[in-house]
Amino acid sequence: MRIRSGCAAFISAMILGCVLMPVMAARAWATEPGIPDISGSGAREGFEELLYSFDNFWGEPYAGSIVCTELAGHRIPGVISKEDAVHDVDFLFRVLKYGYAGYGFFGGDEVFLAARQGILADIDDLREGSLGINKFLTLLKRWLGFIQDGHFSIHGTIMCRGYRSFARFDMEFDESGGRFYARQTPDAWVVAVEGEEPSRWMKPSIGSDGEVFYCLGATSDASRDICVRVDWSDGSHEFVWLSTVGSPLVLGPAYELKYVDGIPVATSRSLLPVPEALPQLEALLRDVAELKEAPAAIVDLRSHNGGNDWYAMEWVKGFAGTHVCPSSFHAQLVTNTAAKMWENSTIRLGVDWSALRGMVPEGDSEGPPDARSWLAGNADPDRPGWSQVSVIEGVKAENDTLLVVLIDSNVCSAGESFVGYLRQLENVVFVGINTYGMMLSGNVGVCMLPKSELVLICGTKISLGEDLSNRDGLGHMPDFWVDPEQALERAVKYIQAMQAGAGNR
Repeated sequence: MRIRSGCAAFISAMILGCVLMPVMAARAWATEPGIPDISGSGAREGFEELLYSFDNFWGEPYAGSIVCTELAGHRIPGVISKEDAVHDVDFLFRVLKYGYAGYGFFGGDEVFLAARQGILADIDDLREGSLGINKFLTLLKRWLGFIQDGHFSIHGTIMCRGYRSFARFDMEFDESGGRFYARQTPDAWVVAVEGEEPSRWMKPSIGSDGEVFYCLGATSDASRDICVRVDWSDGSHEFVWLSTVGSPLVLGPAYELKYVDGIPVATSRSLLPVPEALPQLEALLRDVAELKEAPAAIVDLRSHNGGNDWYAMEWVKGFAGTHVCPSSFHAQLVTNTAAKMWENSTIRLGVDWSALRGMVPEGDSEGPPDARSWLAGNADPDRPGWSQVSVIEGVKAENDTLLVVLIDSNVCSAGESFVGYLRQLENVVFVGINTYGMMLSGNVGVCMLPKSELVLICGTKISLGEDLSNRDGLGHMPDFWVDPEQALERAVKYIQAMQAGAGNR
């Protein structure tokens, strides 16, 4: 079980103060970025090597100092002394060592202590005896920018580099015999895009009539639209601008079921078990029986802000009639620091501990324990500071219902776990753009730096797929690239075209 908080819901609750998002070096990818991975039979050993090995816990901060006080209307200091900044840096790196599950993944002591020394050196070089809070945040961002973790932030400053979708939907192409012909000029086909095979840049999409076409598309960390050269079969060429595909925030209840042209649409925006959402989460699981009997259905996950993965797992299990899951490895920190930080976040979010499904066996009369006792009960005696490594074997399932899943770049955390479970089903397609990419860490913890009162948010649990690749910032890719604002309409048309036998998939 993981409690994960989405960026939109959790960080806003922590108050987005002094957000610094400097422009990163732009890179465009026609296909998905190549992320180093470790595959094969040694995957478990590779995962275990990414867990920090604790020799002792002498440097662990006192649990009573790991606090997160009420933030509503709270104003942090505008300026702090150099001495206070140094104190906060020392506290921060001790918390990261004992409370951040990605500490070993991103290099352990060698990398983090070098970053610590860099920050301290920059503080020491300041001529003034104090520094502004924005300056302090800038230093932390600069030296901790290697943390490619969507859950990791310091007072709203996110270190993770994000990849967005760029596309040109008004240039439509048809594929025939390996060539991509422009619909507007059907005698001409694309020879190359940016000097590469056109297939690397052509993305399946869905037209207003529900039929499939291809468009130019790429994922990139560019801060503005990108321009590509397109070479044509007649020897000519042109430069085409690919525009950023936005994801407006879609508001609504945690769950609702409606029908569009007779097609059931199950909308899930959150799996966070706060008291007011519990009836909706129970309805989510109850209504799955109705959806699986339909010839086609839509699951709308746009703007999904996370929560408890258990609900996603149970929904897919109910839909498939069997347990379904992707292959993965998981490990939870069980240190006092991790326990206190996770406890802080559940209190801050108002999570109902009795609703943390998957923590204890069903029917346990004593109910779920608090964070500290639950973590202690899962400790691995052979790996101090960690739970036992959980190895999940992948299970796929057959499915007769055409299931169309809507995603956008606001889908994060447990919402992406939902996507991962759904990918294990047959006859499922994903429509929209890539998700946020907030999957590496979970069971998010929170605390305040004592002097500056900046809020640290980081995961106390690490999770990776069988290839051990980190997809944070990139997320899950769609099968059909569609503007999220048009995704529901196009999904309905696609289903109608498929049922009429006019579509192609």
